[in-house]
Amino acid sequence: MPSNRFGSLSLVVITASCLLGLSNGSMVASAGDEGFVSLFDGKTLNGWHQMNGAKFVVEDGVIKHAEGNGWLRSDKEYADFILRLEFRFLKPKQDGGVFLRSGIEGRNWPDRKYEVQVENTNRMAKIFNAKNDLNVDLTKKVLKPDGEWNEYEITTTGPKIEVRLNGELVSTTESADMLKRGYIGLQGENGVHEYRNFRIKDLSK
Repeated sequence: MPSNRFGSLSLVVITASCLLGLSNGSMVASAGDEGFVSLFDGKTLNGWHQMNGAKFVVEDGVIKHAEGNGWLRSDKEYADFILRLEFRFLKPKQDGGVFLRSGIEGRNWPDRKYEVQVENTNRMAKIFNAKNDLNVDLTKKVLKPDGEWNEYEITTTGPKIEVRLNGELVSTTESADMLKRGYIGLQGENGVHEYRNFRIKDLSK
């Protein structure tokens, strides 16, 4: 009967909404996030620490950085993991990065770390402090224009780091074997960036 049909349709719509959970136009959770834990509550920097004079703020459901140096550090240390986050650039040639297995000591940023570059130039997705294979042409192709949201999926397992940009594998290393464990971080290097939807799946045994 029509009433049952529309009732079923309503249930499907509600279920889909719960699974996809849109907040400020961003995806909070989906079936592909099974086993992932959120690192950002969308409202505060709870679970993070401002390091070395960093000036990250939370506004409109996103983490924003507009000026200064320093970095933002996670509460916990991680060894092997899959990290997903969304970011966008608000101006051309903005310099920033995602720190992996980071230490704490350092003047502006930690001396001990791996870094995945977040910069809308030819250095986009470059992995620092490890031998890196970066597909510059593919990175340029899949990177979205300034003002639009991009997604990183960064997988760190043993000596191997893989970086996917908007679903495409663009950057890898096979020699990241010096640093075994450390913090997740966001670099502040005067770049104008916005971040959201931090999710991590801990793969450590």
